[in-house]
Amino acid sequence: MPDLRSPIRIIARRDAREALRDRFLLVAISALSLAALVSLVTGAIALKGDAATYAAARATLLALGKDAAAIAAPEFWPLKLLRGTLEQIEIMGAVIALIAGYRAAVAERGRQTLALILTRPVRHWQFLAAKLAGGLMLSAMTLAVVFALTALVLNGISGVPLTLSDLGRLVLTWAAGTLYLTGIYTLGFALALWLRSSVSGLVYAFALWLVVVLVAPQIGDTMDPDNQVAGGVFASLQIPKAEQDRIKAGFAGYETFRNGIEVASVTKHFERLTFALLGIKDSYTGKPLSVIWADKKGDALFLLLFTAALGGLVLMRRINPDQLTQET
Repeated sequence: MPDLRSPIRIIARRDAREALRDRFLLVAISALSLAALVSLVTGAIALKGDAATYAAARATLLALGKDAAAIAAPEFWPLKLLRGTLEQIEIMGAVIALIAGYRAAVAERGRQTLALILTRPVRHWQFLAAKLAGGLMLSAMTLAVVFALTALVLNGISGVPLTLSDLGRLVLTWAAGTLYLTGIYTLGFALALWLRSSVSGLVYAFALWLVVVLVAPQIGDTMDPDNQVAGGVFASLQIPKAEQDRIKAGFAGYETFRNGIEVASVTKHFERLTFALLGIKDSYTGKPLSVIWADKKGDALFLLLFTAALGGLVLMRRINPDQLTQET
């Protein structure tokens, strides 16, 4: 019995190799890595200064014969510095994934190889699964490079070494980012493949990108009063927790509407999950993964279902090579 996975593996590897040889994608991925590092270096230098200040103060106390415990050891959280990196992945990474998916579909249309490939002993779903697997591999490799570089920079510049727990959180963030970018890649691929004009597919894909990645999250953030004042409105006004809860209860309908706009965006789910994993959101800083998972498993499930549902739609729709060779 023939191995049905073989065509998928062969086509996926071919796609990944072609993507890595694509000059445009290489430049775009390099730009993403550079942007992530630029947003990280300044914070890492500042963290190194804080760590050095504490070390110098402790050394001075010890030299004077004092008890170094008089200065409480501060808790440094280097993963908080990855906020800018994640924001670059949310926006710039999504653009790269969208274009990569579009180019993966257009490459077959432009060479008019779809009809030829599908005359071979390759089923429609195998061909489509291979194309999506190529996108998954590209997303995973790109983010692996980005996070490996950021981990090296944090260790080399911040002066605060990453722990095994920190590395584990980075791996989980990498997995979430891979799911996110694969979903965006699948969106670009599907629209470029399904529509009679691949250019129309790109236009529609970018329109959806604007709504999902930029518009919906920004509307939700703007409608949140706490985001308009540093530290939050309640904290700045020193309102007691009981009074905060009473005020929030009076605006429950408004908050439900505002949050509904945010959670309609897969980008917001990715952000909420990864900000919690890395402790960027203060309420999750230093919390064990079990606590974070209990609160954020819904965001992880949304990411998984978003990518799986798009992939399922692509696999279920048959290709009509004769139609796809006719650009209108």
